[in-house]
Amino acid sequence: MDQNTSYDSLDTPALTNLLLNPEQSSDVHQGALSALARRSVYQRSPTVMTILRSVITHADRYDQHLMMQLIDILATDPDSEATVAMLEVLPDMLEAGIDPHGFLKAEFREYFYTAMVTRQREDDLLVWGDMLPQLAAKTLVAALIDPAAGSLQAIEPLTLIDRMDEPSRTKALVSVISGVAHMGHKPETVQGAVDLITRSSDDAQLEDGLSVLAGQYEKAKKAGRDSQAGLLEQALRILDTEPRSTSERLTGKRPWAP
Repeated sequence: MDQNTSYDSLDTPALTNLLLNPEQSSDVHQGALSALARRSVYQRSPTVMTILRSVITHADRYDQHLMMQLIDILATDPDSEATVAMLEVLPDMLEAGIDPHGFLKAEFREYFYTAMVTRQREDDLLVWGDMLPQLAAKTLVAALIDPAAGSLQAIEPLTLIDRMDEPSRTKALVSVISGVAHMGHKPETVQGAVDLITRSSDDAQLEDGLSVLAGQYEKAKKAGRDSQAGLLEQALRILDTEPRSTSERLTGKRPWAP
């Protein structure tokens, strides 16, 4: 019995157990992945989703290059259930992407995001239309913060945030400014969030947000993180319209304010 036949003879739960164990050799994972790709769609999509979550959680223990085949299985699946699976895994992928202590490689995340947005068959579009409005604010914020998520601009995360009810909308927009500035990239995203806040905002959430952004500015300035401080100051100059007090002028506080 050749290797392919031996893995094909295993049932799906057995293949799943092999792939959920990051200590298995690459050869074992390769054989199990190949066999899994030949299973019916109803077995494939939920199984791949389970294994992907394991890879995300234990990224430091898996061969991530090999595990990109999981993404290939979903990306090439003709059934829209694969799109459902990818959107259900998306929050976990993004959360790992913005975790400063995470081990999930940018290459792996970018491959997943790019593969996901290519799914545009008619049935897939129905899934997008149903599931995109259900994405949580923190997922949409992460889609704008993760440096590997450029392809996710196709789903227009800022527009989806703008459609949310208050106070979630303003809180999420402030989080976008904070997160993007921390990463030190995509200044146009900061400007987009600022524009939406100036159009309308929840006063209480904006006040709390300005306090957070000001605190981050001070820390960035002291630490010499000029890019972060510059993006925060750019946003605060527009959003914080409260005039500086005499004390603040003397001590150099809130230099962006009028």
